[in-house]
Amino acid sequence: MAEKANQHYVPKFYFRFFSQDGNSICVLTRNNGRTIESGSIKGQASKKGFYGDTKIEQILSEMEGSFSSALRQIREDLCFEKCTPENYALLLQNIVFQKSRTMTDRNKSKLREDKQAQLYVECLVNNNEHLLTEETKNMFLDNIQGVEANPQHSQILRMETAIKHADSLCDLLPIMLQNKTTRPFIFGDAPVVFINPYLKNITSTGVLGACTPGLIILYPVGNTHSIMLIDERTYRIKKFRSSVLAVRDLKDVAALNKLQIHNASSAVYFSDSQYSQYVKYLWMEEKKNLVEHNGKVIETPEFDNNGELVSYLIHSFEQQLPFIPKLSFLEYQELPENDYKFSQRIARWNRK
Repeated sequence: MAEKANQHYVPKFYFRFFSQDGNSICVLTRNNGRTIESGSIKGQASKKGFYGDTKIEQILSEMEGSFSSALRQIREDLCFEKCTPENYALLLQNIVFQKSRTMTDRNKSKLREDKQAQLYVECLVNNNEHLLTEETKNMFLDNIQGVEANPQHSQILRMETAIKHADSLCDLLPIMLQNKTTRPFIFGDAPVVFINPYLKNITSTGVLGACTPGLIILYPVGNTHSIMLIDERTYRIKKFRSSVLAVRDLKDVAALNKLQIHNASSAVYFSDSQYSQYVKYLWMEEKKNLVEHNGKVIETPEFDNNGELVSYLIHSFEQQLPFIPKLSFLEYQELPENDYKFSQRIARWNRK
């Protein structure tokens, strides 16, 4: 029961893809750059009661069993030609599941979900004002900003929704990045990273949705390999053969590793203490740009024909990371902000 009380949001089997002994991992703490040469895997990327219920943890463990077998097969093949449709479907589910289950995802979603909870309570009060005294009604409304959504319940709903819509990623091109440099891939406690370099200039709306043009997903699966899913209609991939792309530029590896530092909530991990100074150097380069993970909630007033305020339009979305790299193996043009029009990637494919 004690083991289940400490609930992992990055599974232990994933840590072992990078661990030398299967039990420990090197750690860099995101907020201060402190390194630990041998941290126990058992205590990493976890929190007591993170999902709120040991029954939920048991269900998640069973799901991890299916996902881990598919991921292990892909790690064994180190390409996608041999990947069966069943395993690829499990991989896509694993990717969205892993993204939605972390502390980073919880933090990014908090503002939006708290706002939804506040609006719900406000509606309840206004729709039942005949049952309340004026004093009681005002007390509720005056304290509405203190209403918070249940983080465990909200996260479970996001995880469920993510898995149901994993097929939205089916049109992305899968590539296995093969690290040919002398530095390893590292990973953070939110190892699945969504970026959109093509829409880097678009900041007033979300551009990381599953169907958004220009989406790139990165998911390291070992010291020398990382999965990349990419919108090939937006980017030209250089020196790419079959489903494997050799990464030979240290700057590219550093950029991919910096994404892990930015996307993490508490820590990043690496395989060997000999790389401690390298990981610390990457952190030092980015520490001034590291930000807390907050979603974006925009409230826009809506007026009637007489200029009277009638309501607010609420728009919320996940913001891009403050670091979006230029990778040497990709060619593309960033879309100017004034040229942006909402569209879905799958719709573009259907018009082909």
